[in-house]
Amino acid sequence: MADPRPSPAPGDTGLPRWVKAFGIIAVVGALLVIGLMIVGGGSHGPDRHAPPAGAGGSAASSTRPEDTGGVGGPADASEATRTVEVSALDTMTFEPARIEVTAGETITFVVTNNGQAVHEFTLGDAAMQQEHAAQMEHMPDGVAHDQPNSITLQPGETGLLTWRFGDTGTLEYACHEPGHYQAGMHGQVTVT
Repeated sequence: MADPRPSPAPGDTGLPRWVKAFGIIAVVGALLVIGLMIVGGGSHGPDRHAPPAGAGGSAASSTRPEDTGGVGGPADASEATRTVEVSALDTMTFEPARIEVTAGETITFVVTNNGQAVHEFTLGDAAMQQEHAAQMEHMPDGVAHDQPNSITLQPGETGLLTWRFGDTGTLEYACHEPGHYQAGMHGQVTVT
């Protein structure tokens, strides 16, 4: 005996409409998720990218996340007791190479990139510098990032970073653009 149901039209699978609609939505959703993962693939953990710091300041001078322990933490520029000017040079050096501060002091660093290459100024202890260097390995060249202890500067650009120093000890400021730190682009902050 013949099947009384009509044959599906050419190209019709015979599935109910709701199954087809669900399948299409699932495929589109999966493609969106994959696309977002690809676009966001340059991210390095919880940190966010931001535009390069400009002459008007940086995210570091206007945010106030938790204190980072004995090294101190970011502070508002209005709290600064003094300003220290720092030059980033294409000779893979900073001027000055050494800075002395007092524990508890709040300083605004006015950092100018006097070179032709992108440079950054990252302030922290050895562990913070190592962590930042590892993050930079996974970032596209010249991408700025929103971290309270770091600013990225394009050639000729000036940025601000305000920091309240904690316990006595030694900190470092460094550039972690590819090859810069290894070429000697770091300086020392002595906290007394």
